[in-house]
Amino acid sequence: MSQKEDFKYWESFFQSLQMTYYGLLAAPLFLFAVAFLRAENGNAKLLAIPADIEDTIVGITVILAIIETVFLHFLAKRQYKLAAQDDVLVSKMKKYKSATLIKYIGLAIYQIITVAVFAMTYHNGLMGLFTGLLLYSSFFRPEIQNARRDLKLSKEEYQKIDYKTGLVT
Repeated sequence: MSQKEDFKYWESFFQSLQMTYYGLLAAPLFLFAVAFLRAENGNAKLLAIPADIEDTIVGITVILAIIETVFLHFLAKRQYKLAAQDDVLVSKMKKYKSATLIKYIGLAIYQIITVAVFAMTYHNGLMGLFTGLLLYSSFFRPEIQNARRDLKLSKEEYQKIDYKTGLVT
């Protein structure tokens, strides 16, 4: 495979990963926007939860979000460490993609749960939780530089996947 074909492969690889990532961010964000607009327009909550247990439900949702985010972060970190030990770059990057997708699918599912609880309570703390989950996702998004850091790629490996600055003319 020529160097130009390699760059096309890695460009396609990262574009596919990033499109999936952005889709996983967009779906919960759309649902949150709908729920938020319903709340702002004074529409009824989706489910009438007694006021005395509403704070408990919100608290449990926040605590579980923290546990889930920490779990997914360290799960992905462990998977990246295992992938970094692979000698074949393509195999290493496929493992990176798999671990990254598991992490962001898990986060997207919990964001949808957060939106559902928000739609049932209209609690402001859940807006903060949802925003925090979005910020976490944006800080650790799957980019070439993050793959380099997470997999501890050598300079040679990084140059092979760096389709942005290493394009052959």
